[in-house]
Amino acid sequence: MNIDVLILLIAPLFFALGWIAGRIDMKTVIKQAKSLPKRIYEGIDALIDNRTGIASDNILETVEHEPQLIELQLSLGKLYRNRGENDIAIKTHTKILNSQFLIDNELRDKIKLELAKDFEQAGLVDRAEAILIKLLDSKLYSHYASELLLKIYQQDKNWQDAIVTAKKLSTSDYSYHTEVSHFYCELAQGMFIKSNIEDGLKYINYALSVNKKCVRANILLGEYYFNQGMYKDAIKIFEIIETQNHLYLPLITEKLFDSYIKLNQIKEGLTLFHGFITLYPKLNLCDILFHKLIIYDKYSVILDALRSTMKNSPNSKIASLMIDVYLKDSSTNLPVHAKSDAEIVKNLLLDYNAQLSRYRCGRCNFKAQTFFWQCPACYDWESMAPISLER
Repeated sequence: MNIDVLILLIAPLFFALGWIAGRIDMKTVIKQAKSLPKRIYEGIDALIDNRTGIASDNILETVEHEPQLIELQLSLGKLYRNRGENDIAIKTHTKILNSQFLIDNELRDKIKLELAKDFEQAGLVDRAEAILIKLLDSKLYSHYASELLLKIYQQDKNWQDAIVTAKKLSTSDYSYHTEVSHFYCELAQGMFIKSNIEDGLKYINYALSVNKKCVRANILLGEYYFNQGMYKDAIKIFEIIETQNHLYLPLITEKLFDSYIKLNQIKEGLTLFHGFITLYPKLNLCDILFHKLIIYDKYSVILDALRSTMKNSPNSKIASLMIDVYLKDSSTNLPVHAKSDAEIVKNLLLDYNAQLSRYRCGRCNFKAQTFFWQCPACYDWESMAPISLER
């Protein structure tokens, strides 16, 4: 038979077989396309409406029928974690790691990272740390593993490992110098508590070498000099804080003024203090030093300072202090019943202030009655202004 004729006969046959095979595959694809998107879209729609329970049920139904959809199962585990169902999230991500369909090593590392997040949120930080340490060799996820390790080290107050990790994470875009300086301050504070002065001073110097603008390091150093009776050195360090960040003056004003008292330089201390009030009227410094001003300053001068503060940062505590000045000033000649009424109003204002006055995190809006260098909610450093406000 002529070869050309043979080709003409065979070619249509192969074409027909290919068309049949193609039709079979297309039927499968069309069948999946009709069933799969419906469940996924229903889950997405439920998520948009914040019906996370329905969303997780729809996605779970999908992955049970399509176990090869590893990424979808990964998302399901994350959804469980966001719902606070950490145990189910752990089981889901652990199951994926044992799946026969998981053959990609990079995807495996991604799942391990999510599993570590599950453990961390569940409070099983040791298991999370073990996974994250192994992920430090991952090409794609070592940085994310280090970030989560840094969070865990801070929660555990493991400041030495936190310093090492933060320095490794440091880049030209973000240096972590603020965090590292605080880690050194935490170590310094721990050494001072143990009366290990030498190491405490060493860590303060480390903090300032990393971040020259570290207010906390200078506060610790000033307090050390004050406790040692080295009042001139204490004043020198405390006054640096004004140039670093005047917002932190409320944290050192009392010991700064006490240093002047110890040196019998009360006039100089009062001059400096009133200068602070003039420059920074919103800091409520009168509130902090009121009990000292009553002893060393004139009532008329104290009232002027309180009026200035009230004008710029009105609050019930300052109002109560103004009443207290009038009560203590014998020249006012208030009747007995007026003094009694004024005392009642003063105490009511103090109670009101105690109930409403809070320190607030500028990042997550967490509120607390106590000042924290690190927000207990979002773990951000220096996000809480050292000024207690009535809000």
